[in-house]
Amino acid sequence: MLVSPENFDTNEWFVTISIVVTYTFILLLPKRFPLSIAILMLLFSMAYAQVIDHILAGTKFDLYDINDVEKYEWFDFIAWFLYPPFGYAFVYFYDKWSVKGVGVFWYIVSWAIISLGVEVLSFKLHVFTYKGWKFSYSFPIYLVTLCIYLLFFLFLKGTFEKLKRTPIHSDSGADKW
Repeated sequence: MLVSPENFDTNEWFVTISIVVTYTFILLLPKRFPLSIAILMLLFSMAYAQVIDHILAGTKFDLYDINDVEKYEWFDFIAWFLYPPFGYAFVYFYDKWSVKGVGVFWYIVSWAIISLGVEVLSFKLHVFTYKGWKFSYSFPIYLVTLCIYLLFFLFLKGTFEKLKRTPIHSDSGADKW
């Protein structure tokens, strides 16, 4: 059962404000993808984060806690909604800027550095309480995560383009890329 936060303090305010700002940001971006692709990227980003958090912060490794208490609280659940806008923005700008070649490497490294900066801020604002985790562990996790996000996006984009060219779907009114 989800418990309420002991106090509505810095970490809850940070999560709340971050959710409002990030979702407002992605909703204000010009439409770039079909709705189906956007929804799948948002869901994938959240599901992937939940799996990684469960592995690293769960009972087996227990390397960190999210928010105030070790028990699963409402803001632990709400904090998972911070990940989807990040994954969406990552692929949005990748596609918008047509990143190619060695630029993909630098794009991923840049986003990993941004991710680490957000993590440091989150740590300072008590969203994370480390019990064995170190910031140096995060960078390679971000590199792998961003590569997986990108591969999933490229798979979705390729599949969508392939289905769009299939005669059965040509008159289906499918979203245009």
